[in-house]
Amino acid sequence: MSPFPSKGITQNSKEVQEGWIFVAIEGTSVDGHQFVKEALEKGASLVYVEKDIGIQDPRIVKVEDTRKVLGELANEFFGKPSQNLKVVGVTGTNGKTTTTHLIESILNKGGIPTGLMGTIYYRFREKVYEYEGRTTPDPVKWHQTLRQMLNDGAKAVVSEISSHALDQKRTWSTKFFITLFTNLSQDHLDYHGTMENYFRAKLRLFKEYEWDYAIINADDPYGQRILEELRGKALTYGKRGDLKILDFQTSLEGSRLKLEWQGKTFEFSSNLRGDFQAYNLSASILVGFLFGLERDAIQEGVKHVLVPGRFETFSKDGKLAIVDYAHTPDALEKVLITAKKLTKKKLWVVFGAGGNRDKTKRPLMGSVAEKWADVVVVTSDNPRWEEPEEIIGDILKGIKNLNKVIVQKDRREAIKLALQNAKEGDVILIAGKGHEDYQEIKGIKYPFRDQDVVKEVFNV
Repeated sequence: MSPFPSKGITQNSKEVQEGWIFVAIEGTSVDGHQFVKEALEKGASLVYVEKDIGIQDPRIVKVEDTRKVLGELANEFFGKPSQNLKVVGVTGTNGKTTTTHLIESILNKGGIPTGLMGTIYYRFREKVYEYEGRTTPDPVKWHQTLRQMLNDGAKAVVSEISSHALDQKRTWSTKFFITLFTNLSQDHLDYHGTMENYFRAKLRLFKEYEWDYAIINADDPYGQRILEELRGKALTYGKRGDLKILDFQTSLEGSRLKLEWQGKTFEFSSNLRGDFQAYNLSASILVGFLFGLERDAIQEGVKHVLVPGRFETFSKDGKLAIVDYAHTPDALEKVLITAKKLTKKKLWVVFGAGGNRDKTKRPLMGSVAEKWADVVVVTSDNPRWEEPEEIIGDILKGIKNLNKVIVQKDRREAIKLALQNAKEGDVILIAGKGHEDYQEIKGIKYPFRDQDVVKEVFNV
């Protein structure tokens, strides 16, 4: 690592030690500029601010954008790790977690040691650096984790890049090998306000960062907008992409995919199920080709991939239960459509919506559930600081036929009710929490896994 004139960098004044650099960030709930005096008293060597704070001190440096400065400093402090790694950044509303797991598997099978950073964990091989962190960490943690993975032997890192992270410049100063766009549908409007703002946040990955390749979903309307912005500099995947989906078959056993790339036809098989997997698989396979891997290595990578909480299946007495993370109207619809194809008799769906998040998507999710499911069980997700009854009320506003609805605000009881009352040939989709092992209520995270309830009822 290159020498750096500081012992540490932080945006948290509580962490400041003698000789550290403190960067004041104006956050959504707390403004770091309020803690400049505390940082100086603790012996900060430099303090970066972006507005006047009424303190005269030679250690205070005023800059235009402290978020950018934090990213630049963190990158320098950890020795510019992304310059020595092939970093793949995956952004979009749905599919990020599955796509990053696929890419990790493909590259590792192809002999390229690859780390993964995302919603579920940050890991390299068997070493897990962190569970259940942010989808994309703050700049110091981001560059630090890249450095740790590099030191531990990684040659590449694939990461989910959230819209919040792009808006807050958490990955600033990163050199990407590949940037990848999956799709865009309604989510996070509590933060972004409008779909246009949400889109503009995603666009930053392609417009404000250095990359060798950009990969875009050609079949997504927002993908088309990104392509217009990039003016032919990107590669595409999809039914009309540079890597073209020719045919896709999916069943309970898995999927088969036929593709065309650079004039050649390729076939792949995977344990992943669902029509939406055609895009996750295609995007990941294109990454494999761009890394110079042969078809057989890529096939090994996609053959069997475990993505916790993404279309996890359990069966008992002719009933099929599916646990999935789908928590947006678009994702819920895609998973319901797939589940419907596997259903011989009735399709049940058990879901809620997160509290203190985008309220406008709740009735949309209710409408989607009513359209595709035969029985709709509305329950709690992570109510956070909201009352579950209010969230459920918002969901019900999108449902016209309340005769097919059962309301049970206790999630455990709702799942049990659906599993116990379903008959042979029925499919029960339990949506919204996927890999999560907690339920957040009034600031407390209680241990809870949808999968555990299924295993308990099915006795598997």
